[in-house]
Amino acid sequence: MFNKSQLAMFVGTALTSSMFYVNAAETSIDVDPEQTMVVTGERANYKDDTNTGSMRMEMTQLETPGQVTVIDEQLIEEQRATSLSQVLKNDSSVSAGGNSRNRERFSLRGFELESSSGFLRDGKQQWAHYRLPVELLESVEVLKGPASLLYGQSAPGGLINMVSKKPTAETHVVFSQDIGSNNDTRSTIDISGSLNEAKTLRSRLVLSQQNMESWRSYSDGSTPTTDRFVGGLFVDYDLNDAITVSFHYDRTDDNGGVDSGAYIKDDKTVLGDKYIWDAQWSNIENEVENIGVDVAAQLSDNWSLNVGFNYQDFKRHDVESYPREETYDPTTNTYTQGGNDRSDNWIYRTANIDLVGEFQTGGIGHQLLIGSNWLGQSYDRVQYSLVGSTTTPGQPTASPEIDTTASVRTSNTEYEQVGVYIQDMVTLNDQWQVLGGLRYDLKVTPGSNGESDEKLDAVVPKLALIYHPASNGSIYLTYSESFEPLSDVSDTNATNDGAKLDPVTGKLYELGSKWELFDNRLYTSAAIFQISEENSTINVDKGNGNYEVTQAGERIHRGAELTLQGNLTTDLSLSGTGTYLNAEYTKDANYQGNRPADVPELSASLWSRYQVTHNTDLNVGAIYVGERFGDAANTFKKDAYTRFDLGVAHHLQYDQNLEMVFRFNVENVFDTSYYGGGGSTSDDYTNNGAQNVVLGEGRNFMASVQVRY
Repeated sequence: MFNKSQLAMFVGTALTSSMFYVNAAETSIDVDPEQTMVVTGERANYKDDTNTGSMRMEMTQLETPGQVTVIDEQLIEEQRATSLSQVLKNDSSVSAGGNSRNRERFSLRGFELESSSGFLRDGKQQWAHYRLPVELLESVEVLKGPASLLYGQSAPGGLINMVSKKPTAETHVVFSQDIGSNNDTRSTIDISGSLNEAKTLRSRLVLSQQNMESWRSYSDGSTPTTDRFVGGLFVDYDLNDAITVSFHYDRTDDNGGVDSGAYIKDDKTVLGDKYIWDAQWSNIENEVENIGVDVAAQLSDNWSLNVGFNYQDFKRHDVESYPREETYDPTTNTYTQGGNDRSDNWIYRTANIDLVGEFQTGGIGHQLLIGSNWLGQSYDRVQYSLVGSTTTPGQPTASPEIDTTASVRTSNTEYEQVGVYIQDMVTLNDQWQVLGGLRYDLKVTPGSNGESDEKLDAVVPKLALIYHPASNGSIYLTYSESFEPLSDVSDTNATNDGAKLDPVTGKLYELGSKWELFDNRLYTSAAIFQISEENSTINVDKGNGNYEVTQAGERIHRGAELTLQGNLTTDLSLSGTGTYLNAEYTKDANYQGNRPADVPELSASLWSRYQVTHNTDLNVGAIYVGERFGDAANTFKKDAYTRFDLGVAHHLQYDQNLEMVFRFNVENVFDTSYYGGGGSTSDDYTNNGAQNVVLGEGRNFMASVQVRY
């Protein structure tokens, strides 16, 4: 709930804004009423006609042979999202996993998105091991299905492409203040415009500061707090009419307490929903910097060149306890904790070059893409073990101490990956288009101790056929592949320690259709698909504590999706998705026939806006997540749930340049209790219970005031 200081801050901001509005209006008393201009403005309708990530060039949705959900800035703003999970809840094909280590995990079409390969920023891979800065984004694209043709190693479910805000030629200033439950406050300023009269030099500065507490608490009654700063600078410079150079720099500082999740046993939260098992001194501090440059050049009427580079430096200091929930003894009211003090440093360097040609040969149109992207990653770690401790609920856990008897664990790894690709969208006539592409990819890991470099390569194709029965619709059939390289077996308990492993591969078959309805006000798409994943590793027991690492694993995910985005009427806008997913381990010595963890069979999401008057909007949202298992062994089941959200916004428009927006959002209106993502059972829920389960937060509020110039 709001505390007094928060309420005073919000009321003060609102009154100040209103007084400014009234005073400004009073200065206009000499204006002829007949000449007064009333600006009503039309709100965006959640519908994006194009996407940039699916084909590494701007393409219309109707010409994209695959499902791409674009969650635009309007939707993000209305929901006052502060995390990527709050954005991705708008696509039912994305399911949330655990959030331990202060980062968010997701699966797309039932396949987990890895931090190293599942996320893009403006088409470049990002190391996404932290709470990503949604304040810097103008949209998020959910690219569904294998995307290895253009992006290299990735899971077969797809990718998340985060599209950054761009500098604008016209000046705009937006200030927003959010105040919410659990002492959650966020102040954001967004300034954009030209720096010279010719408007060839443009910049945009975004700064955001957020402070919040958790709704859960540690053994001593204290609550985790988070201090989070996000800043980004984006600059575009037109060297001439044909060449634009873009520079970007952003930084995220995230310092927060740790909450690994609830402990569930016999379908009950041990010690209650609000209890955090981690020690109260557990804390993770992340410092992430991105710096890069892009060049877009129009070489001729038919050919363009795009070149880009990004350097990401991610430092993390993690002082964390490792609660052993299964050791909890109700008779003594105690359990044990481990822990470590570790420092990590990831460096991600990415580069790309794309040559795009649009031309005709013999009356047949071509959109040809020839390109290459490169990734260089390095990782350093220094880790100290902490002396074990005992926690008594109701009392603080003893302060951490370095275990001087334990060895210091250090590691250093690096690799480089480069791929070359060619893709051609061939337009045969007004009705038929064909897409074909091929990629060669090479991953090189330097050898250690005089050993030769490890090299892993792959070739992946993509084929698609698109039929346009009308100018406002398309039907497509797509086949594509993915790959994820695996390092050599490195486990002394494995009988084949040191053996080389083939890449995990994925294959997609998809049939879909897309339509622009109601005079292009409403976009709708639907698809049925099958994705198979092969060569996944399975540990086969060989007795005496030994096992063999094999690659006999296979999963098959079959499903259907539906998307609606846009206006049903002049006043009613909506963004809705629905997903049916039948996912199964089809070949697995341990889990055959089981369903992967945190993958519901049915899920849906809806967000709507009804324009009650020209300056007042009502939002209604709903999320349905079907029952699912909390582990691959399928020993722990999570019930289905439906959550409803509400929002109201009031716009005060002084003139065509100045607007104020007041919002009030309520999440989980009916205070529904539910299990979110995550869970670890050691395949034995009956005896060990389930650790690290995210609990859905109950009813909570967010009030916002925004001033736009």
